[in-house]
Amino acid sequence: MDILQELKDLVFRLLAVDAISGFEEPMMRALVEELTPYCDEVYDTPRGNIIGIQKGTDPDAPGIALAAHTDQVGFIVFNIDESGFIRFRKVGGSVTRSIQAHQMKLHGTKGVVPGVVGIKPGHITKPSEANIVPPIEEMYIDVGAKSKAEVQGMGIEIGTPITWKVEPLELANNYVAASGPDDRVGIATLIQVAKNLKDKPIPSTVYYIGTVEEEIGLRGAAVAVYDLDVDMAVAIDTCPAGWQPDVNMRDLYYEVGKGPAIHLGKGGAVRRFGSQVLRKWLIGTANDLSIPYQSGMVLGGNDAHAIQQTKSGIPACTVAVPRRYSHSPVELFCWDDLDKLIKILTKAIAGLDSGFTLHRI
Repeated sequence: MDILQELKDLVFRLLAVDAISGFEEPMMRALVEELTPYCDEVYDTPRGNIIGIQKGTDPDAPGIALAAHTDQVGFIVFNIDESGFIRFRKVGGSVTRSIQAHQMKLHGTKGVVPGVVGIKPGHITKPSEANIVPPIEEMYIDVGAKSKAEVQGMGIEIGTPITWKVEPLELANNYVAASGPDDRVGIATLIQVAKNLKDKPIPSTVYYIGTVEEEIGLRGAAVAVYDLDVDMAVAIDTCPAGWQPDVNMRDLYYEVGKGPAIHLGKGGAVRRFGSQVLRKWLIGTANDLSIPYQSGMVLGGNDAHAIQQTKSGIPACTVAVPRRYSHSPVELFCWDDLDKLIKILTKAIAGLDSGFTLHRI
């Protein structure tokens, strides 16, 4: 099978798994299944993180963690009214204007229930209302039920997780749009790097970590490496990209299809710098492979920022696949960027040995 097609098949399998923050069990199980053939040990922690370990040949070589988050943004049932309409709230930072008039999946105790987010008919919408996005508190989901009791009979209750109902769509130039590339492409990277390194006698022990609750505060990453012999870490994620008609490149200069991103730092006031030692190491590897990459800073936080505050401080940095339409049901990324990222990480980790220093001076 073509290597790129094999990667696509893996990502599509992962995109089919719905797992919002706090309800990651489906992705946890999928990751255990996918990692097991390539690791010496795979297990889950009580907090929900998944740990896969490939043991290295040199105990003096630095142990490295690769972390990607198993959760995705979504929604949760907040209330059910007597007429059978369902009120809901965000879990994570979904774009509010992408929610109305959309198909949804409600993951109830009796299985998945389809629904749609209602919208006021255009025939009676006032001109003053036409261009206003209502707050999510005013939105509701219609599952076709006529009463609260009927909704409850479907296995839907307060706290039921909700995801968009969207099928991946392959586009021109090796682009694909889907719900949940953040961070299914990161999880796919973990799996593919583990597969690439399985039969290589690498000096360093590699820890493949699927973290929980990244989208609501980096909860899993904050505790992920406490019990592991980790000296350094790389968080694998997606990042917002610009280069679209309604985004100024001065605000988002990452571009889809121009190579993976190797971040300098993140945060609105650039309050979170990653390890410059690790960043230069990965950039050097990309240059050795003649692989184009992008480097810069973006808003927000990710698992690297929680991990680098662990123990006495673990050097960590972030790599990412740029995507347009962040936190919407049509996040768009390029297969080529993902493939290049996997190649960079595979070569970089294979070359780690006891001579690698993490010190800055």
